[in-house]
Amino acid sequence: MKQTIRRVKADKASSASDISNKALQASLAELISVLTSLFNVCVTHKYHSKQFKKTQTIVLRKLKKSDYINSKTYRLIALLNIMSKALKLIMIKRLSDIVETYRMLSNAQMRARRKRFIISTLNLLVDQVHTVWDCEIKYVIFMLSLDVVEAFNQVSHVRLLHTLKMKRTSSYIIKWTRSFLKNRETSLIFDEQTSDMREVNADISQRFLISSILFLFFNASLIEKCEALRIKIEVLDFVNDINILVYDRFTEEICRTLSKAHDVCAKWARTHDATFAPEKYELTHFTRKSKRFDMTTSIQIESSVIKSKSDVRVLEVQLNMKLQWDAHLRQIETNHVTRMLTLSCLEVFTWEAIFTKARQVYSAVVRSEIAFEASVWHQRSKKDELSSKERRLETLQNQTLHHVAEAFKRLNIKTLETETYMSSLHVHLNMLQNKITLHSRVNDRTQEIRQACELIRVRLTKVNRVISRSLVIKKIVLLNVFI
Repeated sequence: MKQTIRRVKADKASSASDISNKALQASLAELISVLTSLFNVCVTHKYHSKQFKKTQTIVLRKLKKSDYINSKTYRLIALLNIMSKALKLIMIKRLSDIVETYRMLSNAQMRARRKRFIISTLNLLVDQVHTVWDCEIKYVIFMLSLDVVEAFNQVSHVRLLHTLKMKRTSSYIIKWTRSFLKNRETSLIFDEQTSDMREVNADISQRFLISSILFLFFNASLIEKCEALRIKIEVLDFVNDINILVYDRFTEEICRTLSKAHDVCAKWARTHDATFAPEKYELTHFTRKSKRFDMTTSIQIESSVIKSKSDVRVLEVQLNMKLQWDAHLRQIETNHVTRMLTLSCLEVFTWEAIFTKARQVYSAVVRSEIAFEASVWHQRSKKDELSSKERRLETLQNQTLHHVAEAFKRLNIKTLETETYMSSLHVHLNMLQNKITLHSRVNDRTQEIRQACELIRVRLTKVNRVISRSLVIKKIVLLNVFI
């Protein structure tokens, strides 16, 4: 109980009618017995308090939108009750322990699970692609990214609870989940005006962390059915981001395989009250031999024709055909212009925006975005010289540091980094790479990724043997005919 409450950040915003996180943590020694008794009653009676279901939602306009009539041009920020957060964190931990202990979910399902992050999903994807590429017979890989319409809002409570029961989840978790999903209310705060409490009609609120793991249970049967096809196909599921990888020697065969996989998805959607949007699907390919395969291949799904793209975004990282990461660097450079403009506006319109605050914003926001999941796309150079990618990123950091420190453009960059107490981006990326490398040595997910790649390697080895035998037989037949 103490660990759970202390996990919540002290300065994190809470609802207006709620006590602050900092105050609760300061008085935790006196309140721990009361809170423990309260939470034990909630778990014992499988009940989520009505007071815990009330939230406040702040409505903010998104930048650079021409029309603010559409609701999608606004960003919603939910302010939750701190004790509700603590109770949900406890239930998440218990549910996660059950999932990992009894292996209720597929290894391809990521997030909201222990030590399964974006980096795990991207590493799995990249390693699988390289495993197929390293095969003796050259294969091409196609990836179809599915789009579920309002994924969280379309979750059927009946199906979700049925899936939890079929997975043999503890009965008290199922009953508490049923209580948690019902009768949720929120009030909207917009332009300093607060509305009355209104019922939330969403089937699962995307704002809660526990919703992510519940959604993994909801679409678990879809992932299992796709994996049961027993063809050259792999599935990656990061909550509602579902990607299907298919590899073969012929693009026509890949299209047929993707159609079979989508038929399975469509059948699942009909039985689970879910809806896919084929017009928003994205199709891309991975190959080192682009001239050997037909890269203009498109597939027909229902009434939509999906054309193959050279670049695609997966979990905020841009991937291109050869995994050379040029597309991702271009996206970083494009976003950097917006970040620089935002930083300039903050300095202009904020009273006494001193250097230390500007540096903090750059370090926490701008630099973290530049180095986002760098361990996937950044490779340490064997020499001391910077690679072309690092030079491009170093240029972005140099521009920002000159702006933050209000220094002359001709000032030496090493001197500027020293004066601003900021290491070079090259050193920063290498440091992140080292941390991930050390973490992967003791991480079970690394072993699971290796096992997934080994399964692909074994499967392709068997297929290659069959292909080699058939080629030998054809040569013998042709030789006999010639003789």
